[in-house]
Amino acid sequence: MKNLKAVLAVVLVLALTITFTACSNSGTSTDGSNSSQADTDSESSDTDNAAESNDILPEFDKTGKIEETPLTDTFDVKITATELTYDNYEVTLSLKLENKSDAKREVYAGTSGYGCNSINGYMISEGYLSCDLDPGATAEESISFSYAELQIHGVNKIADIGIGFDISDDDYNHELSKMAFVKTQFADDYDYNEDTFLKTIKGNALQNAYGITLNSLSENTVYSEVNVNLISQAVITNKDGDANLMLEFENKADQAINVDLSGLKLNGTAVNDSYVAYDLIWMGKKNVVSVSLNKYFEENDSLDAKSLKTVEFNVKLSNLDDVPVTQGSAVTLDF
Repeated sequence: MKNLKAVLAVVLVLALTITFTACSNSGTSTDGSNSSQADTDSESSDTDNAAESNDILPEFDKTGKIEETPLTDTFDVKITATELTYDNYEVTLSLKLENKSDAKREVYAGTSGYGCNSINGYMISEGYLSCDLDPGATAEESISFSYAELQIHGVNKIADIGIGFDISDDDYNHELSKMAFVKTQFADDYDYNEDTFLKTIKGNALQNAYGITLNSLSENTVYSEVNVNLISQAVITNKDGDANLMLEFENKADQAINVDLSGLKLNGTAVNDSYVAYDLIWMGKKNVVSVSLNKYFEENDSLDAKSLKTVEFNVKLSNLDDVPVTQGSAVTLDF
């Protein structure tokens, strides 16, 4: 599943150069209008801007900064966030890693085994790190997140970044750190209750910027167990015709939860009897789980994104130790 989300992000990022160039020039007038004319039209333009505010993808705010922040000291490895930097395509978090043990350590982040990264309350599939540390060694490393994946979640500036690390030794002993957070100056005033993914997907910004079409959308909470809720569902198609089912889960439980999806039916037709997606949601976070539908449409001539009316699958939840916390439930989506 994480690979599918990453593919979607890569497709989106190809359009970023044009998008950000256009955004950076959007504030410059070239028609010779003077300020008095602008004042005269201000009331009507403010109304128009309000109506179109969700139709234009804003330029990513690159002013968020962090102070040096300790993240974890797990398995005798101390990790410190040192700096946040930006380029034209991604934001990068710089890290200092110190192996305080007398044995080799391997440090990972953002892997399929322990993908425990978040930004502004959304789990993010990017942010991969792999580092080998000799005994007593120190290393400078970094992890990056593309603006493309962030903006499809409605994230246009960094309020906080959460990272969970998987640290192991040569004997394959593993220690998983808790998600640790580093905050920018935007964190205190950021509205974490706003559903920025839903707000973005409902507007035309993604269509205008990337050629992404919203085929279907439901804002109903169709699943709720042990304070894990499926709060919105959408089917989107990119400019190449690739369709994805986007499932927005929210974890209000007091523990991190793995979401396991299996057994997929589209318009009543069984297209997959086994694994569909598997992903982690930290407590208090949302996760937009993406399921590629292309293969199923290719194998069934009667199915496509426009004609999709019902989607059925099973949801099973487990904790970080893969111990089941639910027995599994059938979910039906009606579009």
